[in-house]
Amino acid sequence: MSTTTERSVAAGTGQTFVFEELGEGPLVVLQHGFPDTPAGWLPTQVALAGAGYRTIAPWLRGYRPENRVAGRGYGPELLGRDLLELLDALGEERAVVVGHDWGALAAYTAAALDTTDRIRGIVAIAIPHPRVTPRNLDSARMGRHFLTFKLPTGPWMARRNDFAYIDTLYRRWSPSWDGPVRERAVAGVKALFRQDSEALLGALSWYREFPLVPPRAVTARVNVPGLVFAGDEDWGGDPGPFRRSCEAFDAPCEVVIVPGAGHWAHLECQDRFTTELLRFLEATPD
Repeated sequence: MSTTTERSVAAGTGQTFVFEELGEGPLVVLQHGFPDTPAGWLPTQVALAGAGYRTIAPWLRGYRPENRVAGRGYGPELLGRDLLELLDALGEERAVVVGHDWGALAAYTAAALDTTDRIRGIVAIAIPHPRVTPRNLDSARMGRHFLTFKLPTGPWMARRNDFAYIDTLYRRWSPSWDGPVRERAVAGVKALFRQDSEALLGALSWYREFPLVPPRAVTARVNVPGLVFAGDEDWGGDPGPFRRSCEAFDAPCEVVIVPGAGHWAHLECQDRFTTELLRFLEATPD
């Protein structure tokens, strides 16, 4: 079993969720970030399916025509609410949420918003918890793409020279990563944005609507077990914010920093990530 099945479900709120599904067993939700698509989760989905888990990898709102709803915004709290609505739409009582980049923020936020113990654990990749993220010049430098995308010229900048800015971000955030896995990731997201200009606008809307002061749900403490997985070349080469992320947890939390990896540590070091993820899943109570 090495290919996923695309499915969609509609929530009572009118939001439609489109996702890639594989395997049977306890549910693990794999949420992608930017610039990326669910295709990057395929190696993880295959590994988890082989270990007896069911995985779904949803498309972030705005990336597909089916999940764009007129009048619904892209504020950061909605990242977490979308994950909870997805579980409702699926009729699932419990899940572990794994997220990369925006998906990591979604995992933190969903865990904070969850009041019915549906989320039994979270794995956050490449994004430290917002509660401990420093507000200094280094953080501003790392997040300067936020300003780029908030400006009216943001879509133009992203499209310029056949989406050269996508290559720039991959190289900036994962400076040592090369090879076919990286090339497929870059090619996949570029192809999406070429084929569907609205997908790019949806992706950038998460940046455009992110406030200067994150809402309380985004910075709230987490009370479920967590694993923070990151590379030591990410975040400007300073793993400190990742290590301090456990300070935002009221439940057991572990941090794994991978030497020589960057922002896509789960793809750059797939075997290590799979090992750590399976260990976390086995140790997390049902």
